[in-house]
Amino acid sequence: MFFILLLSSQLAATNPAAQELAKLKAKVMSADYRADLPELARLRDELDQWPKDRELAYLARYWGGFASWRIAINGANHDMKPEELAINLKNGAADFYKAIALKDDFADAYACAAGINGWLANTYNGPSPDRVSMMERVFLAYALLSRATALDPENPRVLWIRGGFLQFAPGGSIARAVDVYRQMIKEAERRGVDPASPLPDWGKPEGLMSLAYAHSMQTPPDLQAARNEAKEALKLVPDWSYIRDNLLPQLEQRLHSER
Repeated sequence: MFFILLLSSQLAATNPAAQELAKLKAKVMSADYRADLPELARLRDELDQWPKDRELAYLARYWGGFASWRIAINGANHDMKPEELAINLKNGAADFYKAIALKDDFADAYACAAGINGWLANTYNGPSPDRVSMMERVFLAYALLSRATALDPENPRVLWIRGGFLQFAPGGSIARAVDVYRQMIKEAERRGVDPASPLPDWGKPEGLMSLAYAHSMQTPPDLQAARNEAKEALKLVPDWSYIRDNLLPQLEQRLHSER
């Protein structure tokens, strides 16, 4: 793994395409944390202009899909209409599929596509004749996650999706999800981050946030642990809108009501 990270840094230092994508990656991540939906949409459109035959095009498709996915995630916290959510999720999935087509051993793209299909399946509330479509999404989500796991089983982004499936899927287990989120955090710490690299390396803040949410939802909830984990995540990303404006205030309110 150290060799891969070193190679990635060396590539970014000498490759103009890698340098350009690393800058776009940083902008997309920042806009996501700040819940800046217009900026995410602008960056998605900019990434969409990256020619499919240009070097590292698979990463341009990945970050474009990531931007659409995060428009939906942040939009869900800001009363985005279900129809608009679905459009952004499907656009994100389409870009992740393009990334897979360009690099079929890219575990991160499989994992993100799995997460999107799982969300689309679990939020479906249409007429019963379309239930087949819902089940197809469920099967596709698990097939994509299985492929991602086979490619890179300890990848923090793969573990994040796996933890989400364990937590939110019917018959899931918050306790098992908590174990996966803890594993995710440890692996993210071990792998580290490289701002000069265009490769995905997010994970530790997201793992802490997910751990906080899981602890708040378990029976009985561990609100003190949840608050500590949310604060730790916010320390890593001080402008994370969801934690600052949603999760932490909700936890503080619940803790106050228990006194």
